Order: sequence, then structure tokens, then C-alpha cells
Amino acid sequence: MSDPIPDISQFAGAKTLPDTVVPLLEDYEILGELPRGGQAVVYRAIHKATKMKVALKVLHPSLHASESARHHFEREVALVASLNHPNIIKIHDSGILRKQYYFSMEYIQGRPLDDYIREHALGRKEITSLFIKICAAMTHAHQRGVIHRDLKPSNILVDQREEPKIVDFGLAKTEDPLGWGSGAEATLTVTGEIKGTLSYMSPEQAEGRSEGVDVRTDVYALGVILYRLLIGDFPYPVDQSVVKVLQTIQTAEPIRPKQVLKGFDRDLEAILLKCLEKTPADRYQSAAELTDDLRRWRDRRPVMARSVSSLYLLQKIMARHRYASAVVGLLLLIFMSFSYLSLDLYLGMRSAQKEALIIENQWLKQSTQNFSTNQERAFIDFLQAWQRDDAQWAQFVIGFWAENSHEKKAALFLLDPRRPDQKMNMLDDISHDDKWFADYCIAEDYLKQGFRVQARQWYQRSLAQLNPAASAHQPGIAQFIINHLKARLYELEGTGHGIASPQVQEGSEP
Repeated sequence: MSDPIPDISQFAGAKTLPDTVVPLLEDYEILGELPRGGQAVVYRAIHKATKMKVALKVLHPSLHASESARHHFEREVALVASLNHPNIIKIHDSGILRKQYYFSMEYIQGRPLDDYIREHALGRKEITSLFIKICAAMTHAHQRGVIHRDLKPSNILVDQREEPKIVDFGLAKTEDPLGWGSGAEATLTVTGEIKGTLSYMSPEQAEGRSEGVDVRTDVYALGVILYRLLIGDFPYPVDQSVVKVLQTIQTAEPIRPKQVLKGFDRDLEAILLKCLEKTPADRYQSAAELTDDLRRWRDRRPVMARSVSSLYLLQKIMARHRYASAVVGLLLLIFMSFSYLSLDLYLGMRSAQKEALIIENQWLKQSTQNFSTNQERAFIDFLQAWQRDDAQWAQFVIGFWAENSHEKKAALFLLDPRRPDQKMNMLDDISHDDKWFADYCIAEDYLKQGFRVQARQWYQRSLAQLNPAASAHQPGIAQFIINHLKARLYELEGTGHGIASPQVQEGSEP
């Protein structure tokens, strides 16, 4: 028999997790520790069942008693799971094992963005092409209501395929209407509290105005990152006292790139300075707008950041078509510049209207999806409270659901003290629409009452029903339940570690 596994809560005051704690997450083989944050430890690990290399993030034991820390940790999982973009890190699994909060995500074998660019000596066009992918990823996040709030080179890793990956959404803000709060409440901050990394903060963050933080805050941080990558320094001094730097961010104008590097491209300078405007209304209004202007610069087209004039348009056209320009007369070029401007503005207006309509539809669709996702996540919270006989928290979670919702009917079924086979008719309505969900609840009830054989049978029925139904639900939640069912079946068919101790022997009646 193996040695008993200790309760991780006994290490609540430790600054690091002792070696004896690491094996608590028995589904993973720990390979080593990665750079940690302020509230969590990150390990390089291998998931034993799939042999997949992952990054395993574990909430520090000293923060288990902090409701705010647990909320931040759980919210980071929910936000990242709601995103699906090749340049944003992906969540594989999450949960609480022996009072230890954790989640696993894809392991990125790469370098921080600034180190990667310096080591490979990338030029301006190569940097810009790489940065366009980062902006496109943030556009994806913004369209789904997620604001990062802590963008910096160390939170953008470039993997071995030269693809950037945005990581660490621990300080992210969301406008999610359910489950995690809304507006300023969703950030767990109050006015006057500063969140983010000082050197990359926007003026509204430096001022502590949490209500003023929106997608344009991330645009500002993207501007600081791109400025530093292209110029080699920050747009203003950041090596002073914290108070002085906060004042500088709010009041000082950024140093113009041409003052640092003579001959620096004017269009690229205009893009950087537009990102770094003190007033959010004067910046790019979205990461999508910034992405579009960077593509214009890369393709040698007129950028929207510069005030449009006939001379400017003439210069751009001559730069792109220098041989034809030598033949065509100056008057014809001026006429063409005005025609080009009119067409470009018209197409830009049509494109902006189309994009606004797409974003509006995406927000409507996302709000509907968020409602379903949060209903199911709330049910997982209820299930955990019910399993540990925390009646007060279970009743609190039930209050979030509508009277005739599937989740509330399932909760009432689980709270009923009678045996499962005596109360199955309570799930008739659920079985009609989502039979896998009803079978899942019956299995949980059997398991808690100690009927392991029956529980295994109902888990198997639920898993068999869930696969064809998964397309009708949120992919992240469906996968979470599949993983949970597989874990339950593995535990019931194996050693049984991690399952509540049965009241009777397997296969017998009480």
C-alpha cells in the first residue's frame, strides 16, 4: 500500500510548494517549475493519460482562504476557455483536487516576444507582420468581451513555429452579464485600485479608473509594446519612482520615434502615436482598426492614422508605382490622388459598417452563449457544494436559476434525501430534452449514496448520450463534462482515489 497522501491545506503558509505536495495532482507527472506569478505556481508537466506536455498552474496554498484569489483563479479559467484562437493559449483541464485549485493549459516551448525579436534580429516589416497576428488575437478576445489588461512582451510567447501566443489572463476584465458579475464588478476592483504592469499601463489604468478600462486600454498597451520593439525603449521614462511614472503616463507626451531614430518611417510613427493618445477617444477604437492600419503600412497603402492630404496621397502612390509615376504628369497624379482618397474613404466606411454589424451580431450570439455557459458552470459549483454537504452554498447557487430550468430541477433532485430509484420521475422533463444530463445527475446521486456499480452504469449511459449532443452546447463546457465523466469512470474502475468513500461495499444494497 502506498503512503497516505497529505492534505495540501497544511502548507497554506508556505512560499513555495514542498516536493511532497507536487504528487497530489496524481494525473500529472511534474517535470519542473516555470516562472511563477504573484498568486500561482506554474509547473511543466505531462498528463499521464494522454502523454501530453502541459503547463500546470496551481493556486498558491496561502491564498486558499481568499475568496478574491479563488474567484480570480476560477475566472481566468472561464475566460480563456471561452476563447478559441491559434494565437491565444488554450485550456485543457481544470478542477479542485484535495483542496488544490489547478488548471492545465497547452505548454508553449518558446521565448518572450522581445527576447525572440532581439535574438533573431528581426526588421521592421518582420516585427510588424508578427505583431499583426497578436492584434488579430486581441480582436478575437475583444469581440467576446474579454479585455486582457496586462499585455506585455513577457505575456506573449513565440513558439518554435514562429507563432505568437498570448498568455496569462489573470487580470482580464469581462463584461460577462452572468456568473462573474458585470462591468466594474467583473474585475474585482474598485475605483482607485491599480491593475496591470506599470511600464505598459494606459493613462486610465494609471489613474485607477477601473470604469474607464475597455478595449482601447489594450490598444494602448499594444502601442507601448510595438514602440519598444521598434525603437528599443519606452515612449517615456519608466525608471523613476512609482508615483513619478504614474504621473508621467497620465500627463507626458510620448517621445516621437523620429527624435530617437532619424529617418524613422512617418506612417509607422503616426500609427504608434495614435495608439499612445492619452484620451481613449483619440486612439484606435479597437484592435481591429490597429490591425487594419498595420496591414496598410505593410502593403504600402495610405494609413488612416495620418491626416490625409493630396501631397501625402501623392507620395504614397509614387512610392508604390514609381515607374508609372515617372511617365504620368503631376496634374494627373493629383487627380488620381483625390479619386483614390474618395474611393478609399468610401470603401473604408463600408468596411467599418460591415465590421460593426458583424461585431454586433457576434456580441448578441456571445451573450446567448455566455448565458448557457454560466448556467452550466454554476451547476458545477452547486455540484461541488452538494458533494461536500455545504447546504448553505448549494442553496445560494440555486437562486441564480430560473424556476423551470434544467439546472434547478437537477439540483432539487440531488437535494432530495430519497434513493435515486425512488425519485427518478423528477428528471422526466430533463430526460425529454437532454437525456445525458439527467443520466449524469442520477450517476452523481448513486455515487454519493455509495452505490458504485449503479453509478458506473449511469456514468457510462451519460457519456454515450453526450457525444452526439455536444455540438448543441458550449464546446468548453461539453469537453469539461466529458473529462469529468471519464475521470469518474477511471476512478470507479480503478483504485477509487478521489471519490467519496462509499457507505457500503461495491455492488451491495444498504
